[in-house]
Amino acid sequence: MGIVYRALQEDVGRIVAVKVLSPALASDPDFRERFRQEALIIARLSHPYIVNVIGIETWQDTICIVMEYLEGEPLQRLMERRGRMEESRAVSVIIKAAEALHYAHTRGIIHRDIKPDNIMLLDEETIKVMDFGIALLSGSSLKTQAGVRMGTPKFMSPEQARGKMVDARSDVYSLGLVLYYLVTGGYAFDAESDVEVALLQEEPPPAPTQIYPDISHALEAIIMKAIEKNPDDRYPSARAMAEALREYMASGAAGFERAMPPGEPTRIRRDGRFEIPSPQASDLKAASKRRLPVSRLLYFALAVAIVAIIVIPFRRIIRGGNRQTGQTSLTGRTSPPAPTPSPTPVRDAQYYYNRALSLEKTSGADVEEIRRNFEKAIDMNRNFYPALRDFGYFLFGRKDYNRAIFFLQKALSICPNANEEKTIQSRLAFIHELTKK
Repeated sequence: MGIVYRALQEDVGRIVAVKVLSPALASDPDFRERFRQEALIIARLSHPYIVNVIGIETWQDTICIVMEYLEGEPLQRLMERRGRMEESRAVSVIIKAAEALHYAHTRGIIHRDIKPDNIMLLDEETIKVMDFGIALLSGSSLKTQAGVRMGTPKFMSPEQARGKMVDARSDVYSLGLVLYYLVTGGYAFDAESDVEVALLQEEPPPAPTQIYPDISHALEAIIMKAIEKNPDDRYPSARAMAEALREYMASGAAGFERAMPPGEPTRIRRDGRFEIPSPQASDLKAASKRRLPVSRLLYFALAVAIVAIIVIPFRRIIRGGNRQTGQTSLTGRTSPPAPTPSPTPVRDAQYYYNRALSLEKTSGADVEEIRRNFEKAIDMNRNFYPALRDFGYFLFGRKDYNRAIFFLQKALSICPNANEEKTIQSRLAFIHELTKK
């Protein structure tokens, strides 16, 4: 609806963002009024996670919204650059966005276009919800025509897609799809046309754990509840969704580490059942006399062990040296050089596989480095099932569907588990739906 420019507000000497309604749309009274309503909507909101409006200005034949200038990156661009987000960070982002939406909802405002492009990440802790251009304001005379769909299909609730009335639960649905996207790296409903997206929305999307088995089942349950088709089955409010995510974090289900205050020593919990009582000196003396014969045996066994520890390695060193140099041993025989030990393929493959998984869970990790580690693991062991399976899931997340099919089919051919077979088959079927003409 508008174009955003970076500008200088000369009277106070600060950088601002100016959203300008294009002249072509400014001539349309409906678009002009809707643009003005966006400014009025944002102006009545004052929340740390919602972009602030400074004012409305007229310029030539159009109007402008002057807003605070944000130094950050939309979630969409971040995801395209880095891939799927680690669970802890994704949950933190969505909690803040949910609180911002709840604040707007309590003031009669439904956003109706929640998506990664409209959530700006300023730093590790701060987000801003933006673009209230198609927001629904309670009591406004400006309504969407019956049957007219407004929003982004991939993140749109079923009732909004059908042009029906929406409420706060519609934004909850969209926010659930954003969380799905952050933790899986892929859209829940992905197709080339809006019609195909609508058809996919007739059925629930693949569960996040079907795409990446390492995703927490507890988090998956929250996501799937938020994106229920029936609004009555979703969280009743954005605040309720935020609380569910906070409880999830507090439970430690995602492996959230609770840092101990700096300088505080680690406490060792004692259990009286396993404490060894401290004997008195007289008891020790008496016990020593009673156990004297056993002590002598122990001293003898200890001496034998020490001799074995010293002599056996020494003999091996001598023999090893003779093998490597080809010199004559103590017995007068010449030993051939020892062969150089070869690396164990499975161990090396496991190393690179583990490294790939570790990098994949690390925020900001290089996608190409993750790919190289998976490829090294598979090159060293062509039948390494976990690497084939997870590399296929990784490629799916990067939308490299052809290669994903190849590695998932290879994993399926050697899959040792019936349940995992179903998961892989489900993923292949979903890729087929996405790629068929």
